[in-house]
This record gives sequence, C-alpha cells and structure tokens, in this order.
Amino acid sequence: MSWAAHQFEIYAVENHLPKRLRGKISFFAIFLGDFTPDFFAKFWVYGFTINGTHYGATNPHRWHRGWPGMGFTHTVFLGAIVAAAMWFWKHNPAWAIGYMLGFAAHALTDINDSIGTMLLFPFSAHNWSIGTWAYAATIEGGKYFDGAAYYSSLGFVMDTFWLVVVLASWRCLTRDYWRTRIVPPDARAWAWFGRFLSEPGLLALYRATFFYGVCRLITWTTWAHLIARPTILLPDGTARTFDGYPWDLSWGGPWWVTPVRLPHVSPWIVLPTALALLALIYAIALRVWDRMTAASLVA
Repeated sequence: MSWAAHQFEIYAVENHLPKRLRGKISFFAIFLGDFTPDFFAKFWVYGFTINGTHYGATNPHRWHRGWPGMGFTHTVFLGAIVAAAMWFWKHNPAWAIGYMLGFAAHALTDINDSIGTMLLFPFSAHNWSIGTWAYAATIEGGKYFDGAAYYSSLGFVMDTFWLVVVLASWRCLTRDYWRTRIVPPDARAWAWFGRFLSEPGLLALYRATFFYGVCRLITWTTWAHLIARPTILLPDGTARTFDGYPWDLSWGGPWWVTPVRLPHVSPWIVLPTALALLALIYAIALRVWDRMTAASLVA
C-alpha cells in the first residue's frame, strides 16, 4: 500500500492532465476517486479493539487486496463502473473522467507492495505486484508496524518521490492556479463552501490534502526512527531492541518484515502492463471527452 503518496498524486494527476482537459476536470472527483479504494477496504484491515476483543479481518492482506475479499476495490474495473454510473446519473464529464483518473492512480500505485492489485479483475483474480516493498499490515502489528515498515523501506522513497513531483510543479498550489484551473469545473461546490469560508479559507481547503500528506510523511518517519523502541527478531534467532526501526532501502525490504503475497503474475510484465493500462485510460478519457461534453449539453 502507499501512504502519503496517495495524497500527493491527486495534485500530480490534476496538474498533468492532457492540454485539452486542463481546467475542465473536477479536482473533487479526482480526490474522491483516489480516496475510494481504501475507504471501502482498509478500515477492516487494521480493525479495532473493544474490551480486549479485536474486530477485523482474520487475513488482512487477502481481505484488502485478494479474492475472495475486497481486492476488487483496487481494480480499474470498479473505477470504470463507478465512473460510468456517475455519468449516467448526472451527465457530468468533469466528474466521470476525474473520478476514473483518480481511482486509476490509486490502483496502479499500489502495485508496488508485495501484494499488489488485481489489475485485470474480473477477467483474472491474480494479483499484479513488482514487490518494491513488503506489505506489513497484520493483526498483531496493526497500523503502527505497518507504518514503521513502510517508512523504513522504499515506501518512504515512494512518498518522497510524489512529494517532489508536486513541489516541482509548485504553481499548482498557488492562488492563481486554484482560481483558474480548480474552481471552474466545480464552481457550484466552491460557491457553496464560500458561504462558510473566505477565499483564504477556500484556498486552505484546496491545499489541505497536500499538507496532510506532508504531515503524514514527517510524523510517521519521525515516530518510526526517533521515537519507537522496537524489539526485532534477528536472522540468527536472537532478539534485539533498536533505537528506532532499522532502515532498509533494498528492493522488497525491510529485512525484518516477512512479505506476504497472493497468487500473482510474473513481476517482469507488471510494470509494462500497468503503464500500458494507464496510457489506455488517458486515451479513452480524451476520446470520450468531446462526446460526453456534447451529450451533457443536449441533456
């Protein structure tokens, strides 16, 4: 799974839209699309404890990304279904296409951990993963062990990469950009929020997800390496207490996590297929944009 990367990629997707779609796609729809997969699946991965009884998935990784389970929530198939439903409901191309692009960004980013996602569901229930880092959501470890593993491995690099992508296009966080590119596709929504917030407040609302991602990256990294005092079982069978979780930026790390996997295809074909699928999604978005726009005007 990816942590703050999902917050940063929302801005990256919006800022790198094809020229024909710039200033026309809903930022709220991209956000909702990127937020949907984990909203439906992740709450039961960690679960919760009441009076000493834990409620949650008995097999977290299968529940999250597998089949049977909620793995279909991380497939482009579900994103396309929901986007189509949005179109038939409101005939709003800015929302239908924005939702699909945000959803696809989330599903494709998550191919990096050792579980991956079911890219070709429902035609195949096999997971697609390049195994960049170890999936570490377990009943015993919970959210803290998962966060420690992610921010001690190449997951940290993933978050940092997406942060740099956004900062390299820093104008996407400016007031002028918000006025000219973000507000027009969602004019009614921003007008409604404007009943309660001044323009600086609206701009803060737009930037909030980005700063949440920054805070998430900083706080989890700080906790994992400066505050936590974990006791880890070493390869020789002895246990040792560390001042912070050990860093391991090797492929598939960290070494102190046993990666969990599901039936998957060869990693060598995952990245090319994911890139091809992403290109296809953008090509379809461009192809249907004009038709959707014309149909919405008729409706």
